[in-house]
Amino acid sequence: MSELAGRPPAPPVRTGDPARPHTARAAARLAARTLLVLTGLAAVALGFSRFTDTYDEVFAYRGAPACAALADPPATDCTTRETGRVTGRKTHWEGENTSHQLTVSREAAPDRTYYVSEDLYDSTRTGSDVDLTFWNGRVIELSHGGHRNAIVTVPWRPLLELSLLIGAGTAVAVQTLLRGHRIGWKAPAAAYLAIAFLAFFGSTTMITTGMAFAIALTVGITGWLVLTAGVTALFWNTR
Repeated sequence: MSELAGRPPAPPVRTGDPARPHTARAAARLAARTLLVLTGLAAVALGFSRFTDTYDEVFAYRGAPACAALADPPATDCTTRETGRVTGRKTHWEGENTSHQLTVSREAAPDRTYYVSEDLYDSTRTGSDVDLTFWNGRVIELSHGGHRNAIVTVPWRPLLELSLLIGAGTAVAVQTLLRGHRIGWKAPAAAYLAIAFLAFFGSTTMITTGMAFAIALTVGITGWLVLTAGVTALFWNTR
C-alpha cells in the first residue's frame, strides 16, 4: 500500500476525438457527391456541345460560294448545281397538316423524293425541270420558278447521342442532389427519360426547321434549366 501511495498518478489514456472520424466521413461524402454532380453537369454540357457540332455540320454550306465562281474550286467548300426532272408529285393530308412531295430523277443517280414547300410544289408539274444545289455530295436545295426549298438531311445518330447525354447527365446530377429524399427511382427515371425525349424532339425540330443557331441554343438551354428545376422541385420535399 505504501509503495502504491508513493507512485505518481498514471497519465490519462487518449482515445482520440470522436468527432474527427465523423467529420472526415462527412467531408468524403460531400466530395463524392460534388464530383457526381459535376460529372452529370459535364455530360449535359457535352450534349449541348454535340448539338453545336451537329448544327454546324448540317448547315456548314450556308454562305458557301458557287464552285463555278472559283478559279480552282475545292471539293467541299463550294456548291454545285445540277438539273433534274420531276417524275412524281404527291400531297399527303394528315388531319390539319398537309405535306407535299416531289420525286426527282437525275442522270447519274436514282430517283429521290423530297418534302417541299407548297409554293415550290405548285410551281411544278410532272416533267418540269428543277435545279438541285449540292454541297459535299448531298442535295441542299431545290429550286424552280423563283421558289427555293432547303433540303435538310437529319443526322439521327448524333441527335440521339446528345439526347442520351443530356438525359443521363441530368439523372446523375439531380439524383445525387436528391440523395436522402426517399423518392425511389421509378418516378425520377421516368422524368429523366422525358427530358431525354424532349431533348431529341427539340433538337430534331430545330435542325429540320433551320432555326437560327443562337435562338436554338438559347431555347434548348432555357428549356433544360426549366425542366430540371421542375423535376428537382417536384421531388425535393419527398422524404
